Amino acid sequence: MFSCVELPSFEIVHVETPTWVNELGAKGVGESGTIGAIPAVYNAVVDAVSHLGVRHLTTPITPQRLCEAIAAAAEN
Repeated sequence: MFSCVELPSFEIVHVETPTWVNELGAKGVGESGTIGAIPAVYNAVVDAVSHLGVRHLTTPITPQRLCEAIAAAAEN
């Protein structure tokens, strides 16, 4: 096991690179690990209602859109 005594010294540096794509100059979260969370939740919701015939949901997923998708699938 290691303790803080064995850690090398380090310095944290924040680097900002604005974007021209939007008025805020803001980009996404910046960590590729977090980018997959939204599609994972989306796919989980679609999987949860797929037995009802739902194959696609429009984002953002709202309760109203979910209910409409379930009703449309029931009509088909």
